[in-house]
Amino acid sequence: MKFMRKVLSILFVLLIGGLAFAQSAQEITNILNTDEVTYGQVCYLSAIHQNLIAESDGYDDAIKVLYENGQLPELVSGHMEVYMQNLAYIYLQMWPDVKGGLFYKLTKGSPRYAFKQLKTDGIIPEDADPNSVVSGRDALNILTACMMTYGGEEECMSMDVE
Repeated sequence: MKFMRKVLSILFVLLIGGLAFAQSAQEITNILNTDEVTYGQVCYLSAIHQNLIAESDGYDDAIKVLYENGQLPELVSGHMEVYMQNLAYIYLQMWPDVKGGLFYKLTKGSPRYAFKQLKTDGIIPEDADPNSVVSGRDALNILTACMMTYGGEEECMSMDVE
């Protein structure tokens, strides 16, 4: 239990200290403090990370640009809560070079197999429910773990906090 708290604390420090790909600390704080992260928030994190939108753009802009880039299968409401498998899908779209298993490749990274890929790679727990709603803290911890796993430590450490 102590080890897990240390790991989460380290991830949290890395997140706060190295995250925010140029978005404001206030936006990260808002996401961090939410009990149910929304599509708007997750898409915002993804679009900012990929430099597809500016920090000043809103959630709807993030959703639209991800949809236009083929990273969302349909336009969604920015206020809808995100389920774990959909979060996995959106996050893995940031790293198109993720090899994945056979079904992940065959389905072009469907939410179901994106979720399974994150489980296989140890980013989310084995007992995670694909239909559970994700908290802001979990969404940011998962993003940090994805950056460390797929982007490397240098990706995490090269981001600016404004």
